[in-house]
Amino acid sequence: MTPGRSARVLPAGARTFKMTVSGVNRQVAESHGFKVVTAPDGTQHAVPTPAAINPDGTPYSSKKHPRNVVEGDCGDSYLWIHAVGGYVSEIETGFDLDDAAIAFYWRVNRSDPYGSDSNSWGGGLGLDTSWTGEWDVHGGGPGWETAGVVTPVSDALLWDGDICTSGGPGDTEYIV
Repeated sequence: MTPGRSARVLPAGARTFKMTVSGVNRQVAESHGFKVVTAPDGTQHAVPTPAAINPDGTPYSSKKHPRNVVEGDCGDSYLWIHAVGGYVSEIETGFDLDDAAIAFYWRVNRSDPYGSDSNSWGGGLGLDTSWTGEWDVHGGGPGWETAGVVTPVSDALLWDGDICTSGGPGDTEYIV
């Protein structure tokens, strides 16, 4: 298990995708002693300075923040549809991160033969490394339901300013 990552047991059949760093929040990065640099390909990354601190306020330690590779993964995201009965399904989604996060925004779209809609969650995370959301969906009748995490808007803002974006897991289930 990666340091910082929870030991969550996912539902059987849950679809899991990697999350990757997709950008940097300059204000958060700089407030924790990181500087924002731009790579030759135009992507931005948070790099520690001598003033960098860990989430608990202690001097920065790469041991507490093991992901110093800018192209590396920053966590996993998942989505699972479960048919409940009576044309109702439960959609469970969430993420497990390698580092602590301060905020997130998450959106799931779903559709069935009778229509489509979306649900979103968001807010502060208080340095948590995981989050789970559930959505009970009432369909119009029997049929295949498809749902997916919307990218690139579903992400978590890590304590060092990195923006960790979902890879967009999706699932399909027959609802009766």
